[in-house]
Amino acid sequence: MATEIRPLEGFSRYVDYEHGLIDRRIFSDPDIYQLELERIFARAWLFMCHKSQIANPRDFFQTYMGEDRVIVTRDKNGGINVLLNTCRHRGNSVCRADTGKTTSFMCTYHGWTYDLTGKLIGVPGSRELYYGELDTANWGLAKAAQVENYRGFIFATLDEDAPPLTEFLGEAGRCGIDQFADRGDLVVIPGTMKFIQQCNWKLAMENDQDYYHVGLTHASSLLASPNPGMPRRSIGDFRNPNAGVVALSDYGHVSANTNLPENWQENPAQQWRNNPELATKYGPMSAKLQMHHLDVYPSCWFLSGYQSLVVRQPKGPTETEMWYFNFIDRSASEELNESWRRKAVNLLGPAGMFEQEDGENWQLSTAGSVSTGMRKYPLNYTMGVGHGEVINDELTTYPRIEAYHANEHYMRWIYRAWAEWLEADSWRDLKRNHTSPSAM
Repeated sequence: MATEIRPLEGFSRYVDYEHGLIDRRIFSDPDIYQLELERIFARAWLFMCHKSQIANPRDFFQTYMGEDRVIVTRDKNGGINVLLNTCRHRGNSVCRADTGKTTSFMCTYHGWTYDLTGKLIGVPGSRELYYGELDTANWGLAKAAQVENYRGFIFATLDEDAPPLTEFLGEAGRCGIDQFADRGDLVVIPGTMKFIQQCNWKLAMENDQDYYHVGLTHASSLLASPNPGMPRRSIGDFRNPNAGVVALSDYGHVSANTNLPENWQENPAQQWRNNPELATKYGPMSAKLQMHHLDVYPSCWFLSGYQSLVVRQPKGPTETEMWYFNFIDRSASEELNESWRRKAVNLLGPAGMFEQEDGENWQLSTAGSVSTGMRKYPLNYTMGVGHGEVINDELTTYPRIEAYHANEHYMRWIYRAWAEWLEADSWRDLKRNHTSPSAM
């Protein structure tokens, strides 16, 4: 039986930020995982769905908040609700479809029925069996504490003390989502790609910013890619001197940025950048950067280079379900949108070349964290330690580190935040004691 992990022992002992060492136990310990569900996933703002997926009244989309199943609904008045998918009578699910259109949800066990706001509207035998004494107003579906829409992306949190979504995202988070949303009139392609990997959710998340592995892990995919414009890299091509801005935000958000190529105006996928207002909106440097990969901590990954969004759904300490949302622009040409769709299908998702290669690495790395013999040996995250300082100036609206595109500043920042989330007893405690990049 695993030893109990107590928050007051200090989770910083698992993360040596200054020296770049991480205790491998955090990727498989079941007690740590349970605290992650309670102290990270039950507190953070989590991505639910895009507005295009619940565009009309009566639309719904089912997803997760940690391991809690929830239903995102558009009620008859146009309001957005996030309801926990568990009946208040015996806990059975009230919705089994992934998405659709309905006027109510009925539990198939005893028939308790709820409307799209979660209100209990039907109880069989309410007069005869309950003698008319059941207070239905107090037995509706439980709801997320807060729900907000930022640029069409709907987020929710289970914690009523969480700060507003815009504050949670910070400058780097908002700028990354803006550069995604500003690409056009985006809608999700119907059909969320889903698959399960036998890996810890954190290993999948850190890989989102890992450019050290690309030349080797994806060598065959890059050579075989049917997508025009896909870079052809050699195994040793990892530094990419024409890039290297790490955008940092409070609470663990981070994004990787590269410079736009000189001929970016010739690329149809970059025409949205011709809007002169964007230079002022993003800042002088950010207007010339591609916000390629943004991680909204803890589980949401924006890939502007693929016009896709990924959610890492935790399913246990050594299992993660990957959800892929792929977008097209309703104002773009059919040819351009088809190229986005093909790019996503060929490289991402369960049949994608990239994910098949990444997935095996994540599974074996997770297995390496379970090993009793190896647990006393920390993992090495030292790349870039002592090189690259946090810069706060007018060139960007967010704190940044300028370094080679392949670096581990990203990962160290994520794991520093991870320890602070787990050590905090409440949102008040987290806000007071977390590390802010602007103060570094």
